[in-house]
Amino acid sequence: MKLRYVMGAATLALGLMACSHKEEAASESKPAAASAPIQAQPDAGKLESVDSAATGIGASPAEAVEEALKLAIKQVNGASFDLASEQVKATLSVAAGKDAGQLSAHAFAEYVAQESGGVVTGFKLVKMEEPGLLSKSYKASIEAKIAKFVQPASAGKLKIVVGPVYIDRESFKLAGIAVPAEQVAREIHQQTLDALANTGRFSVLDRELGDDVQQELDMISSGQTPSAERSKISQALSADLIWTGHLTAFDYDKKQARWNLSQRVIHVANRQVQLSNMLSGDAGKQGDGSADAIRRGMEGQIVDRIVGAILVRTFPVTVASRTGNNVILSQGGQSVREGARYKLVSLGQEVKDPQTGQSLGRAEFDCCEVVVDKVMPTMSQGHLENVKMPLEQIPPGGLQLRELAPPAAAAKAESSAPAASGKKAAGKKHKPAAGMFDADKDKW
Repeated sequence: MKLRYVMGAATLALGLMACSHKEEAASESKPAAASAPIQAQPDAGKLESVDSAATGIGASPAEAVEEALKLAIKQVNGASFDLASEQVKATLSVAAGKDAGQLSAHAFAEYVAQESGGVVTGFKLVKMEEPGLLSKSYKASIEAKIAKFVQPASAGKLKIVVGPVYIDRESFKLAGIAVPAEQVAREIHQQTLDALANTGRFSVLDRELGDDVQQELDMISSGQTPSAERSKISQALSADLIWTGHLTAFDYDKKQARWNLSQRVIHVANRQVQLSNMLSGDAGKQGDGSADAIRRGMEGQIVDRIVGAILVRTFPVTVASRTGNNVILSQGGQSVREGARYKLVSLGQEVKDPQTGQSLGRAEFDCCEVVVDKVMPTMSQGHLENVKMPLEQIPPGGLQLRELAPPAAAAKAESSAPAASGKKAAGKKHKPAAGMFDADKDKW
């Protein structure tokens, strides 16, 4: 009987061991959770701790430490940081009534971090100098870690504010229906803001939700949020450029759409007008001919032209890379249109006004045309046609996009017109002389 029990126990033990081995093997065969793709978080800025060393002078050790803390916070967050808030005042007064020995203790460093609510995340009293023959004040040298708000990467881009679209009338007539002009202006404004943001070239600043933004900042300043959040105050960005437009025509009659818009781009710092021109279009029939379809089509065409004009002036589209006649353009999105044909120029030497010394830009040489085959969010693909100069001598970035070129059929008709004057003129083709661009090679 005992032998039977021993055999049963041994069998059970072997079974349990086998199960444990299977479980271990199964756990080893499971893919690691870390292998799952990690989604990038939107960059909205972040709070981080910055090392700061400072020296303060006071009538007592506590006052010297308080002054050093003030200086450490200002060094990291600037003079605009709110030191008058109750929470920050409490942080700065943590040293009150303590002697040099207490201020040097590790417990005091922990107390500072606790009482500051995140403003000061680390503290160390490096040195305390007592009053001497010449100086009647205490001198405290400290090292601290101070909370700082770091702007998102997009803050380094060119900052632009989309101003209002002005109108002179109450309504526009589309297919016999009166459409409120204010609605059209508002939609063009919003679409322009969206399109500029989607180019990835600008930080587009909002000026319409000021009350809502101020409400959030008031929550921080009133102490309803952690004290470290105070470093977000006084971080508002000012614009580099302001765009504004004036819509003077927006009509559709007899299956033909017509619009006119004047626009300006103003440099905020010096009030100079960087761009001022009149845009106009003849949109033809739009959609199903209804007032809504016409309005949407015309608004889309206007926004495309606005964004294109701004980009050409501020961030000209360039040929980023080339393989034979296939090219990659440096911008996509709203910058170019798929299937469109554009002129390309090669850049030469910079030209300056001999009287004022102001740069007039760089010399331009007609190079070729590019037909856009595919538009992506950040770049575009295309191919070159009608090449007029050796491409091998032009470095990457040396070709810039200009205005729309005439369609291939129209260009061919124009070029064939002089041929009617005689076969001799038509048969003679212009070939660039060998090395004719060598003199300007170092300028491109």
